[in-house]
Amino acid sequence: MGIIPLCFKAGEDADTLELTSHERYNIDLPNNINEIRPGQDVTVTTDNGKSFTCTARFDTEV
Repeated sequence: MGIIPLCFKAGEDADTLELTSHERYNIDLPNNINEIRPGQDVTVTTDNGKSFTCTARFDTEV
């Protein structure tokens, strides 16, 4: 487990997505680590089922 820096898409933020910071998040990453790319879009799903897209801020190859 680690920290993945994520960036909201243009026009979205915690307020517009109605996030409270009390959620738990699942970040959908490729199973194969070699498929993770800098600037890749990922789907984030909260524990209450809300999904949205963010950009993973991996600035170098993983």
